Amino acid sequence: MSRYNYVPLNSSSNDIRLVTILPGRFDDPIGIKITHAPLVPLDRWGGLERVPLKEIRESLPDGWDAFESSEGRIIFWNYEEERSSWSHPDPVFPWETYNLEYTRSQIKYQALSYTWGSPDAAELAIVYDSNDVHDREAIIGYLPMTTNLAEAIRHLRYEEEDRIMWIDAICINQDDINERDEQVKRMGQIYSLAHRVVAWLGPSSPNKSDLAFSKLRYLGRQVTLTRNMQLFCTPDCDQPELYRLECKLPYSTDEWEAIFDVISRDWFKRLWIVQEIHLGISNAVLQCGQGEIPWSLFRSAIICIYSKLEGVPEALMPELGALVRLCDYIGNITFHMVLYDFHNRLCADDRDRIYGLLSLASPEVASSIIPDYRQSLVEVYKQAFLASTQRVQRLEQLPFCGRRYGPAELQGWPTWIPNWSRPVYMSVPPNPGYCASGISASEARYVDPGRLEITALYFGTISGVDKQIAADSISAFFEICRRVGLGQPRYPTGETYQNAWYQTLTIGLHRDRIRRKPSLPTIAELSEAVILAQTNEAAAKGKMERWFRQWIATEINHNYTFRLHNGYIGYLARLPQEGDEVFVIPGCAVPMLLRPTLRGGYEVVSDCYVHGIMDGEAFLGSIPPPWSAIGKRERDGLFRSHYYNRDTNRASAKDPRLEQIPIPPGWEPIKWERTRDDPFHCKRFRNRETGEVISSDPRLFHGALIARGIPLKTITLV
Repeated sequence: MSRYNYVPLNSSSNDIRLVTILPGRFDDPIGIKITHAPLVPLDRWGGLERVPLKEIRESLPDGWDAFESSEGRIIFWNYEEERSSWSHPDPVFPWETYNLEYTRSQIKYQALSYTWGSPDAAELAIVYDSNDVHDREAIIGYLPMTTNLAEAIRHLRYEEEDRIMWIDAICINQDDINERDEQVKRMGQIYSLAHRVVAWLGPSSPNKSDLAFSKLRYLGRQVTLTRNMQLFCTPDCDQPELYRLECKLPYSTDEWEAIFDVISRDWFKRLWIVQEIHLGISNAVLQCGQGEIPWSLFRSAIICIYSKLEGVPEALMPELGALVRLCDYIGNITFHMVLYDFHNRLCADDRDRIYGLLSLASPEVASSIIPDYRQSLVEVYKQAFLASTQRVQRLEQLPFCGRRYGPAELQGWPTWIPNWSRPVYMSVPPNPGYCASGISASEARYVDPGRLEITALYFGTISGVDKQIAADSISAFFEICRRVGLGQPRYPTGETYQNAWYQTLTIGLHRDRIRRKPSLPTIAELSEAVILAQTNEAAAKGKMERWFRQWIATEINHNYTFRLHNGYIGYLARLPQEGDEVFVIPGCAVPMLLRPTLRGGYEVVSDCYVHGIMDGEAFLGSIPPPWSAIGKRERDGLFRSHYYNRDTNRASAKDPRLEQIPIPPGWEPIKWERTRDDPFHCKRFRNRETGEVISSDPRLFHGALIARGIPLKTITLV
């Protein structure tokens, strides 16, 4: 018996291969049949149009709101009664306009998501050209399988009927690099059009996986997770109180251990599974042995557990924290954050850190990145950087770049290209919603070989670097806070240096910035705890311990603070040097630390936090009282800059400084709905004469900034 010979796919008819797993008992040899079929996408909603969520909200009576569940179903919430419903509170509102079912492809198949494991072949699949495994004449070859795949197929195989699936290792000719390039581009379509996605976690664990699935399935039915990361009680659930943050879960030690056993499986660590499970929409399931749990219930349960204020074993928190991002809804986040959130997962080829997530990019960006496994790693990452920059007119990937490793590892690697094959660190977390350059567009041009010309504003030069932050404990953090700002004059913004240092050491992860996070302290509360710790450390720890462990220790420990020549202070996640320069760059949300080179140009060191310029002050000046900048969660669940008025106790997305600057002639703001093609910080303006629509504010055009005295200049990144 010879190895199976693949028949080339017909690209003109959009063919894919499907594998029919032929019936058999668990220990029988594995028999399969391989066929070709055209993958024809149908209209997402079967030709019907769903009413936009905004219109649904506008139709609601007072006290009601509407949200999309993570699977796309509309859930209605009554704030006063704290109850939910799948039906519009107005019975006259047409049910069919907001409750539409997804349609799939014309061919019915299930797609497998699994861990490849060791590449060594452990078993052979016998390939037939008929559906009769007893017909020896029908055998046309064999295909080698890894241990993990053979194990999955044995559990997935039916005893008496065929099962039609798409399995990458079988349905893509792995020896044909051209076919691999082409099929990788279609992965998103293959998984999103499957009638079901099955995520194989591995064999069951005695007394654990079934127990965990039972507990998670029940909890997942009690809570509904929305696309903006809110939890509500599910309509008609048995225990409506379980969604509350303060409601403890009544799990025993055995039950917590069973949950840990499931969530620590290798499948959750793979990179490719991110797009596979998220594109499966509502029909995805996790399977462990013969037990199953719908992905929709699993993800709701995990988010619910992680959100609890107390009662969750500390040993589970690292695994849960790593899993939460996978369970979040990610259809609304930009490609640069998809790369950042998931690049450090396991994959066999480092080029897949782009290609394996490409189906989660917006169509505009995805169409600009052509998978090519013949390209070098730096070329693949450069293509992804330049494609994203060109499409969204932002330098959104620049904060992930820089001298993050030793000089030897930078040979031939421009510092402005992120190296996704290594852990990438951000100095400034996204939660506070900072936007140092305002809603401005970037101006960037690639120059061979390996140089990037950009327009930027020089802000200051590092004149002093402090010791590495040693905050392994809350006690050590209190001690650092006690020492900073003592005897120093007023900060350049007019506040005390102590307040500036507290803001810098917490990098915006406090309730003055993120106002609707009750678990976060205010700067005043932190200051009180620092003083209290001198006489009653236990009480001070009780107030700050959880916040410190969950938010601060993981961000600032072992990193550095620095001082600029103009009196400003800052922080970053890598070692700076005296002489490094801080720049504010249009189209880049955070300041960047750059290092001048002897040959001219700059090396990228890192993104950085500089207190007093994180909200557009370098371009627009200070924020006038009674306003202050805050990070507010928007309807899509992501934090962006808003402006809080202390007198009215209201927040607005409009920057009060821009209200004083006239919009350039010919431009007008327009109403718009956010899409995946939009940059993270975005507004829409239209040119009345040409009809051109842009995603940046024309008051922040480079020419407009220069006209107002902002000394932008062109610099070269190397």
